[in-house]
Amino acid sequence: MSDFILKFWPKSEVKEVKTEKLKSELNSSKIIGEPTEFWGKPAFKPGQLIHEYLEPQLDRSNSYFDTISIVVSDMDYGVLQGEEDFEFIDRMNVISIKGGEGGFDKWDKMCDKLKSITGDEYEGGWELL
Repeated sequence: MSDFILKFWPKSEVKEVKTEKLKSELNSSKIIGEPTEFWGKPAFKPGQLIHEYLEPQLDRSNSYFDTISIVVSDMDYGVLQGEEDFEFIDRMNVISIKGGEGGFDKWDKMCDKLKSITGDEYEGGWELL
């Protein structure tokens, strides 16, 4: 298990909780699968098509996907890194991929999918767990 999280959050602050809509649409799109737990908290197993939304694209049978869990949170923090420091920000409707390795370097398709679900523009990045 890794010490990093690939996290997605709205670029601008939003006031409306959209996690039920996110869960429903991510499940329908096969990005998330059946419910599970990550460190005793509710999470989802990766869906059969999650690999199509992250790059470099791995084959879905890759063992990497057995190590991750996806968390959809009403509220979570993000980290903004500056030149000398960083600050924590609170964000609503956050998607976190936990337990994996830092091999992905592009996730535009995932951000586009999240925007199509919520109407909010998303960004993503690696954070320390």
